[in-house]
Amino acid sequence: MLLRLKHTDTQRILTLFAVLALVTAGVSVFSWIWALGVATVLAFAGLGFLIAHYHRATEEELVLQAQDLQDLQFIQSAISPVQALPYFTRWSSSPALAARLIGIIKKHKPQHIVELGSGVSTVVMALAARDAGLGHITSLDHDPVYAAKTRNELAEQGLSKWATVIDAPLESVDTPRGIVPWYDLSSIDGLQPIDLLIVDGPPRKSHTDARLPAYELLGERMAPGAHVVLDDTARKDENVSVSAWIKVSDTVESIPSRKGVTIIRMPR
Repeated sequence: MLLRLKHTDTQRILTLFAVLALVTAGVSVFSWIWALGVATVLAFAGLGFLIAHYHRATEEELVLQAQDLQDLQFIQSAISPVQALPYFTRWSSSPALAARLIGIIKKHKPQHIVELGSGVSTVVMALAARDAGLGHITSLDHDPVYAAKTRNELAEQGLSKWATVIDAPLESVDTPRGIVPWYDLSSIDGLQPIDLLIVDGPPRKSHTDARLPAYELLGERMAPGAHVVLDDTARKDENVSVSAWIKVSDTVESIPSRKGVTIIRMPR
């Protein structure tokens, strides 16, 4: 298994090598022998750190793989696609997210489902809605290529009547924090109240706190007892968005998965 470095781990390793270089350079002013000795000690310490990190990262990855496998087994048993589902990739919805969405739809049978960011989750939810015999997914996607791909996948599975993917390029939208690039919501004005909201877009590179407008602009459109499912909540830059939803929530469930999933239940 390859060593996978997170941003914080990379910073620690770079800091370690910087300290090694600085200490070695400082000691070399007095004696190259002492410098060699110090460099050797620090090098062994750094090696020990890398080995410890490797073992820790390996254990974490094995746990995550077991979680993914369990979620994939649930997905396979819960829905019956006509063709193979789209691949779960690092850029798509995670198995953890898809499994929770299936569970919510089958148990609570939401009627109006709004998704920010289409993909494999759209197909999975449409299958669950079809099996439940109730509900329709309206998915907004800022990327026309990705939106078209999702529409094709829905058509291939015979699910076009259960989900609609709308091209929604990011526009200048007025929020309580000012004008930010976000989805034009005029296409879902008639979908009130919302029974299930999935926040998996727009991409964080679009602007700071890119997913916070979901709360600012859609929070008041949620039905009593509705669910809000937030993806990618393992990222620190999602903290503001998660905190905003928690303040108005009835219950909160955090799923310790690879990308992080947080499920908010609105007050009844």
